[in-house]
Amino acid sequence: MPKKGAAEGDVGVATRVVPDVRALHYWDGTGVTMQQWRQVLGVNEDAWDVYLLYDRSAKWTGDLPPKPRFWMHQLGGLDDSRYLDPDVFAAQTNAVLRSQ
Repeated sequence: MPKKGAAEGDVGVATRVVPDVRALHYWDGTGVTMQQWRQVLGVNEDAWDVYLLYDRSAKWTGDLPPKPRFWMHQLGGLDDSRYLDPDVFAAQTNAVLRSQ
């Protein structure tokens, strides 16, 4: 990710972090998606280290991505109650999966 000094040539190695065939990997060299997530999440800084949960019905139909059912972050200066807690995120993930 350009935010951390990465370049397009780093993408191949980065995609091995999540090798699941259901995971889709994209390169955004301009940072446009950070700005879109910023708007959707209502935060005042680039949304680049965020973790988003959607249910099966979520669709990206407009100019902005859909609002996630639940999200957390690892950014400074944002709501501490949303700072990534793996146990909370796992519980929310399980809740989404059970509701499907």
